[in-house]
Amino acid sequence: MGKKVKNSLTRDEKKTLVQNILGVYSANPHSAFNYKQVSARLGYQDRASKDLIRLLVEELFLSKELVMSKRGKYEVNPEGEHFQKGQKTVVTGTVDMKGSGKAYVIPEDRSGDIFVAPENTHHALNGDLVKVFLLPLRKGRKKEGEITEIVKRSKSQFVGVVEVSKNFAFLIPDNPSMPVDIHIPTQELNGARNGDKCIAVITEWPDHSNNPFGKIVTVLGKPGDNKVEMQSILAEFEFPLSFSKRAEQEAERIPGEIPAPEINARKDFREVFTITIDPEDAKDFDDALSLRKLESGNWEVGVHIDEGHREVPDVPHAEVDFAKAAHADLGKGPSCGIPSPCT
Repeated sequence: MGKKVKNSLTRDEKKTLVQNILGVYSANPHSAFNYKQVSARLGYQDRASKDLIRLLVEELFLSKELVMSKRGKYEVNPEGEHFQKGQKTVVTGTVDMKGSGKAYVIPEDRSGDIFVAPENTHHALNGDLVKVFLLPLRKGRKKEGEITEIVKRSKSQFVGVVEVSKNFAFLIPDNPSMPVDIHIPTQELNGARNGDKCIAVITEWPDHSNNPFGKIVTVLGKPGDNKVEMQSILAEFEFPLSFSKRAEQEAERIPGEIPAPEINARKDFREVFTITIDPEDAKDFDDALSLRKLESGNWEVGVHIDEGHREVPDVPHAEVDFAKAAHADLGKGPSCGIPSPCT
């Protein structure tokens, strides 16, 4: 049996019922309900309760808390006082920047992406942790907002090609999610020439400026060169371009000859016909095939896969992780690698 509204309500009881009615509409901001549907959602079934709810819905329409979508059906007014008070006005999230300059902020609570128009990004960049002010919800539109604070930058350096003019220069970023070029004063080129692939850092970004100011910190070389492109990939993801002195010293201590204990711990194929399957321009030759005829007359084909992590047992933890990322042993299949000093 459904609930029933008393014949006469106190002021507080009426206020509670009004809040419950608004709660139905606010919980479904893009749906329209008539008074009968609202009554059903609140659990009221008798005629008197439905008539009272109808009157209250009409009052809410007249006070502009609701808007009429079609005759007899209403929706919550996104500009109404109740709905605005109930909305969380500032949200923290991560920027997903597009090349056009527009962005989406992904809230930490994953409550739904927030669209940010280019003029409302306020110098935020892809991956930044930001605070975004929610704008009034418009009918038929996604949630929209304006970035008001950059809590934490996601990147400290940017890779791109330098374009040098007589009095100024720009770094044109490789990453398509970077919507602006970086202005490089000529005194901050640090030896970079027109067309060089470089690494730059942002030094300042005045409020009135469309472009950030920066300086060149590393000149990688000319685009298209194999080494330059490999270093560009590393720099884009902020991997180090060189190892620490400790790591280099550890590498120097690795003997040139294979020690006997290591030979005894492995199967020795040095007397078996073995060839690499890596191309001749590879940075390492660590995957191979072997072939030999068995006493039974059958032929044995051996597949030999690199086990890169065995070569860096004493390198500091962070650099071991980098080495594994650079040339990981997957265990169940061929190893995969990224261009790096490890390989």
